Amino acid sequence: MASVRSRTLFSDQKLTVSAVESLEFRVDRSNHARFLIGSLTPIAIIVTEPDRTYALDLDAQPVDIGGLGLPADFNLE
Repeated sequence: MASVRSRTLFSDQKLTVSAVESLEFRVDRSNHARFLIGSLTPIAIIVTEPDRTYALDLDAQPVDIGGLGLPADFNLE
């Protein structure tokens, strides 16, 4: 099961920086034991300024915010 989440890294009156991360869980079993394996992978950074919002990938290249699969509660304003 994989999902995308965002969390605020920095926020003040002029600038908000949020990280977009892919959170994935996997269940495995071996010889009567079960394992829960989780991974958290950064995808992009979203920068919100008073007059604009934009997203950057991990190479600091612009990306489409709509294609990131952000959670419904993420505020782009």
